[in-house]
Amino acid sequence: MNNKNDDRDTSSKWTQWINDGITNEYINYYDYNEFQNITCIGNGGFGDVYRANWENSNTVVALKSLKNDDDFMKKIAL
Repeated sequence: MNNKNDDRDTSSKWTQWINDGITNEYINYYDYNEFQNITCIGNGGFGDVYRANWENSNTVVALKSLKNDDDFMKKIAL
C-alpha cells in the first residue's frame, strides 16, 4: 500500500517530467491569461476540454486541462 511519502515522491517525479518537457519544448505551455471566453465543452477520464479565443491571434482553440493522476502520467510518459 502506498503511503503519503510515496505519493509525494511520485507526484514530484511527474511534475519534474512535465517541467522538463516544457523546458525542452516537447510540451507546450501557455499562460491562462493568454485566452479569453473560456468555456468548458467536455470532460473525460484525463481532464476537461475548453473552447477559448487565443488573445494573440484571436484564433479559436481547444484547451485541455489535465488531471493530476498517476495512471494518466504513466500513459503520457509512454
